[in-house]
Formats: sequence, structure tokens, C-alpha cells
Amino acid sequence: MKTLETLKGDFESSHPGITLNLLVLPENQVRDKVTTDIATNAAQFDLVTIGMYEVPLWAKNGWLEEVGTTLQADANYDFNDVIPSIRKGLEYNGKLYAAPFYGESSALFYRKDILQKANVTMADKPTWDQVAAAAKAVHNPPNQFGICLRGLPGWGEQLAPLDTVINTYGGRWFDETWTAQLGSPESSSAIKFYIDTVKNTGEPGSTQAGFTECETLMVQGKVGMWYDATSAADLLFDPKQNPSASNMAMAYAPTKEKADSGWLWAWAFAMEANSKNKPAAYEFVKWATSKDFVNLVGQKSGWGAVPSGARKSTYDLAGYKEYAKNFAAVTLDSIQKADPSKPTLKPVPYTGVQFVQIPEVQDLGTSVSQDFAAAFAGQQSADDAIKKANDYANQVAKQGGYQK
Repeated sequence: MKTLETLKGDFESSHPGITLNLLVLPENQVRDKVTTDIATNAAQFDLVTIGMYEVPLWAKNGWLEEVGTTLQADANYDFNDVIPSIRKGLEYNGKLYAAPFYGESSALFYRKDILQKANVTMADKPTWDQVAAAAKAVHNPPNQFGICLRGLPGWGEQLAPLDTVINTYGGRWFDETWTAQLGSPESSSAIKFYIDTVKNTGEPGSTQAGFTECETLMVQGKVGMWYDATSAADLLFDPKQNPSASNMAMAYAPTKEKADSGWLWAWAFAMEANSKNKPAAYEFVKWATSKDFVNLVGQKSGWGAVPSGARKSTYDLAGYKEYAKNFAAVTLDSIQKADPSKPTLKPVPYTGVQFVQIPEVQDLGTSVSQDFAAAFAGQQSADDAIKKANDYANQVAKQGGYQK
């Protein structure tokens, strides 16, 4: 997004008469601002960046313009080049309501030099037990910590990685009758594992650590491992942005019982249904999510700044191929294998790998993640946090009319 901001002049010079005003915010802030704007019909923005959680819900409410028809009609856009799993996640009733800027799954990043020093070898497809053992082996506070796992409250922050751990442990948020399952043996084992790993071998100040904070710690060499979005690879493996890029390695999302535990997400440009500048907004969407834009970024800002994970052709570009040789295969494979319609081992009435696709999950996720953050900080036990979270999930399911 920051790179996009620097290329604002390229768009304006190639599209005379259109002025581009961009507002870039941290993840939790952008969610709050966009949700408020669109739910109140304020139309402060023509385009907003949202993801796979919001698109189907907001399209159903009539808040978004259907963009697929227009994009598909433009032969230069190459609509079919968009990765199918990414496209599917941004559809409602078979129609595309947001154009993906970049896509991601999740993976484990680690420092080869730090692990080697502790005589630890990391598998390409590790288990969470192997990761926990590795974290313990390299944990050496106060200057070096075993692993960074998001602790910052938020359904899209802390709960994104934690939900994938719950899934791979065989847990789930709700069963088929919408009865909360956070307190089930599988889910509670996963949650306790996550909390214990953060408390015993995780980063300092974990309740303030989101994606950005963990990424910074990884670049500074203060953590041996980090489990998070595959999109981080573009920065971590870039020598211009990470002095230790040559020591970086990446493995598949760790597993327990369920294989292919990586999440699926895309940050995408959606047009507000009551946008006042739809023709100009379409021009920007076409430009920012095109094959040409990927090339422009590669040439002007370096391949590490390229928005990856949205188009298949990105992975065939000679420059990007060379740059991304240590992580592109894992990224693309993980994105293609992630299935939001079957996120868990046991049947569930919802879709979404690292979220539950219901409107109430924003409030539910905030509340639950605050309970877990209190457990990270030692302010309450994991058992108490899980009970509160499970009780609130049941309350939300009843009030929302999901439980019959």
C-alpha cells in the first residue's frame, strides 16, 4: 500500500483529469473507518480496501458495486489471470464484488542462522509440536525470543493465526447447530497451546504485537520464527528492506491433525455502491490490479515491493521468479490449497478459514481476543478466558438467531 502511494503520480499522469487521494491506515483502523463509512452510506470514499470476510456480507446488503462484469469486458485486464481461489473468495452469488490487490495464505518464517546455532532443523511442512520445540531451543531473552505470534486483540489480528491453530487441532468455533465449541477439548487445547507458546517463548509485549510489530521484530533478528501472512515474504526476503534477507527461510503453515492449515485472504479494492466517481474509480481499479502495475512496481520499486498472490502471471515474470525463488512455491501452493468452505476437520455451518463469516464476528472477535490477551498478560487463566469466550460465542449465536 505504501508503494502504491509512491506511484500516485504515475496513475495521474497516465489518466489526466483524475486526481487520486489515498488514505493508508493500520489494519484495525482501516477496518473501523471503512465499516463506519459504508454502513452509514457516508460515501467518504469511492473505493475501499476490504477482504474476503466483508465482501459477501456487504454485497448481500447492497453496499458494493459489482465490478466483475466491467473488468471482464476489458480484454487488456486479463480477468482469468486472477488466481481462482482468490477470485472465488471475493464473490457473492457467483459475481465479483472486489478486485484483488494482493493475496495471501499463511506460513512459518524462520531465521536459518538462529536455528542452526541451536542445532535445530526445520521441516518444510512442520507440526506445531516441532515449532514449539524449536521456539524453546532458540528462546534466549532478553535479546532473542523463540517465536512471534500475534497477541494484539482483533478478529483480523490475534485471531487470524489463532483460528488456524484451532482448525488444525481439530477444533472449531461452532458445531452444525451453532453451539459454541471454543470450550471443546480440541479447541481449548489449541488455545492453551497458543497462549502457552506466547507466554513461554513468545515476543515481549505480546498484547501489543500485531502483524507490523512481529514483522519488525523479525527484521531486527529478535525472534527466531514468526507465523503469519505469506505476503510478508516479499519484504523479509528483500535485501533492501531486511539486512538479514539471506538468512530467511519459509515453511508451510504448521499442522497438528488437519493438513493444509494456511489461511486465505486478499486485500481488494471494492467500490461503494453510492460512489460519486464510478468511471474514475474503475480506471484506478484496472490500473492498480493489472499485470502492468506489477511490472511497474518491479521496475520502479524492486520485486520485493510487488503485490503478489493475486495473479498467476506474477509468478511467471523472470524478475519476480528470481527474486521469490525461496518462497514463491510455498506461497502459491498454500493459496491454491486453502479452502474457506471446508476450514475444519468436523462439519461447520460457516465459511472462512481464519474468521467466521457472520456480521457479528467483528464484535465477537474483539471481545474474545481481549479475553485471550488478558491470559497472555497473566491477568486471568487460560481456562477462564476460554469459558468467557465460549459463553459469549453462544450468546452471540442466540441473539443473532443462528441457534434454533
